[in-house]
Order: sequence, then structure tokens, then C-alpha cells
Amino acid sequence: MAADPILVLQLHRMGDLILTFPLLLHLQRLWPDCPLWVVAEPRFFHELMPLAPKVVFFPPEHCKSLTSTTYTAAINLSSSPVAAQCMGDLTAPCLFGPVQKADGLHISGFWHLYRAALTLNNHNNAFHWADLHQLDLTQEPDLSRVGHARPTPAGTRRVGLVLGASEEAKRPDAAFWARLAMRLAANAVTPVFLGGPAETELGAEVAQRSGLARANLCGKLSLGRLAALMRTLDLCITPDTGPMHLADFLGVPVLNLSMGPVHARETGPSAPGQWVLRANMSCVGCWQCHRPQLYCKQAFTPQAVAQAALHVLYGMPKCPHNPNITLPPAGLTLYRTGRDALGLHTLTHSQPELHTTCRPLLEDLWQAVFLYLYNSQQESLLRKRITQLASVHPLLVRTIARHLTSLCSVCAQHLRQCTALPDDFWRAQPGVIRLFTGHLHMYLQNECFSHHGWKTALDRLGALAPLFANAV
Repeated sequence: MAADPILVLQLHRMGDLILTFPLLLHLQRLWPDCPLWVVAEPRFFHELMPLAPKVVFFPPEHCKSLTSTTYTAAINLSSSPVAAQCMGDLTAPCLFGPVQKADGLHISGFWHLYRAALTLNNHNNAFHWADLHQLDLTQEPDLSRVGHARPTPAGTRRVGLVLGASEEAKRPDAAFWARLAMRLAANAVTPVFLGGPAETELGAEVAQRSGLARANLCGKLSLGRLAALMRTLDLCITPDTGPMHLADFLGVPVLNLSMGPVHARETGPSAPGQWVLRANMSCVGCWQCHRPQLYCKQAFTPQAVAQAALHVLYGMPKCPHNPNITLPPAGLTLYRTGRDALGLHTLTHSQPELHTTCRPLLEDLWQAVFLYLYNSQQESLLRKRITQLASVHPLLVRTIARHLTSLCSVCAQHLRQCTALPDDFWRAQPGVIRLFTGHLHMYLQNECFSHHGWKTALDRLGALAPLFANAV
């Protein structure tokens, strides 16, 4: 008798669907006898089918009929009400993600709830979305046995420039791309302009400005032909967009220009050995920009990106064709992606001796907090990261300890009074602990502020507060 299938619902954009591929491969390893069914938008999965893991795709219109099947597991990666209703109507012993129940919408799974709580509150998050998709599948937060392809240049001296992105804030303009292309061409590198039908006009303008008409392939390639061309590149310079995730999945070296409201630790290239360039600003990695200008975007210049690209291509601080090109570019930081002992995505400064901000330590600290809350066997990792932060920023650790103790009192009072937290509770908390309070608040909402929910929240706080208080 055939095993019951596994259902995955991903109704977002092309990049989100490609970020689901590592999960699909992981599911095939965990349940090799179970067919994999994926609900996605046809305009994305039709062309991705030859490149995707071996699964059966369905359009969203089939959600209602799919509920008549019994599943080994079902995973909803969408915010769509259609997907949540489908989850609520089907039968499966394991459900993860948003589920529409009789009493409202609930999110099943520790890490799926964590991911949902990042909305407008992702500052200091250190988990990549592709990893968060997978962590609920086992009790051990360990992805070290999951294979991660490493990028390999083709040896052609060709560099792809992916011109477009879903939002203008996330990509450079035509003048920028043209100047970058000319700088690369002047250093014996052949640029190729890449984009879909939406980038046809942009590609034409970049070609006209740069005088590189033959480089423009925007709107001329199917997704399959784009994938084939990407495999001929030594590097793909790209904003945070679907083709970037495609190049990353295919093992093409990527230099991600992380600008605008994007977080490179969440949605940047996930394979180890890729490159990320972003502004030296404390606000980078935001969900939504509230500043009067996109200063993080203005920090990028064609010269700086060319410097970084030539460094990546030649693997040395100076370019052999132009010894005046050095790193780091002013106002920007170059990072390298990797994987830690647990197999989790990391982002490492390419020149650690120049990196003095507390931001990476704080991100790693909160990552360890949630790993510990999910599995108490990660206590040693949490203690290590608290000690690391305390050795450099002891006042910051004392501040976190004080705020966690205060939270204990607030939660105990609400438990005694059997009252819910106000809607703006998480947002009103100090920024240094807001990632935690956002998750705590959503957890209590998900538990309908039940006695069990409050008790679990207090137990978590009671376990965390002493670890911080005893560190300083």
C-alpha cells in the first residue's frame, strides 16, 4: 500500500517557491516513501518544474479537492486564507503553519510561529527563512545533515547583472547598472543583463547607457534558458529577488546587493560560500523603512560594487588588472555566507577585525535563546553566547536581564488577573528584547491567553532570566 503523501502550500512569489526547495529535499530524506504534493501559483511552478525537486504541483484552485486525501504531514508556508482553510479541512497527524480552526486562525509549530512573529519585528533575527521552514520537522534543531550545494564559477569571465526586483527600493536604477557594467567590462569581465518581461524597458535603457547592446537579454529568455545561462557565469550580481534564489539553488556564485527593506540573514543567498554586500548602518535588515530616504540604498555606488565583484572573482584584496581596486568599499560591508555546527545559515564579515558593532553578537544571542526554548539541550550554546556578549558589552547583558525580570512580573500579574495583553504590548517593549516579546505576545495570542499559555510563558521567562542575571 502506497504511503500517504506530504502536502506543502506555498502561494507566494517565485523567490518564495525556490526558497521552499531545500524543505522539499529535506522532506524527501525524512520520508523517502511519501509522495510530495505542492500547491503553488502556476505562473511560477510551470517553468520551475524541470529545476525543482521531484514533486507533483497543484494550482490553488485544487485546494478544496485536496482536503479529501489523508496526509503524512501538511506544511503551510503561505499567509493566504485559502491555504489556511485547506489546512483546517484536511486530515494529517502533523500540521505546521497557519491553520484555520473553528475558533479562529492558529499557527502550528514552534518555528512557524516564530517566523510569523517576525512581521514588522525582524530586527536581530538570525534565522534564514529556508531554515525556518525545516526546523519543526525534528525535535533536534540540527540541519547539519542537510546537504547544501556550494557555488562553483564556470570559468568564463562572464558576470550576470540581475536588474530587477519586486520593489524599486530593493534594486539599483538604470544609470547605476550601466556604470557598473562599464567598470566590469574595463576590467576584462563580460557583463550580461538579466531580467524577465517586466525588465524589458530597464534592460534596454541599461544597454543604451552602457553601449553594451549585445549584453541585454532582459525579456528574451524563458526561466529554463535563464537557468542554463546562469550555469555559464562566474558570478551573478543581484538584488534580493527570485532570480537570485534561482542562481543560489543552482550553485552559481552570487554577490547579493542587499539594499532596501530586506534582511540578508533571512532572505539572502542561503548556500555556503556566497557573498552579500550591504550598508554599514544599524537599521539594515528592516521589514519596512520609516526613514525619509533609503540611506541603505544610497550607500551603494557602481565603483564600490565593482570593487567587491572583482574581489570575489579574483579571490584577493587587489585586482590583477587594476591594483587600485581594494576592499572594503567605503560605507559598505562585504559578508560571506556559511553554515555553523548545527547546519544553520551564517553571515560572516569578510574582514572581522574591522567589525565592531554589537549587532552580530546580539543576533546570535537571540538565535541561541530560541534554540534553547525549543530544545533545552542547547543551554550550553546559549550560555556561551551570553558570555561572549557580556565580555564585550556587559551593560547590554545587564539591560536584557533587567527587562526579562520585569517581563516576569508583568506576565505574572496578567496570569493572576486572567487578562490578555494589550495589542501594542510587544511594540511598546525596548528594542533590545522586542524580538522576544513579539514572539511571546504571538504565542499567547495563539494560545488564546489560556492558563496553559500563560504558564508556559512564565516557565520560559523563569528559565531565561537567571541565565542572563548570572552572567554579569
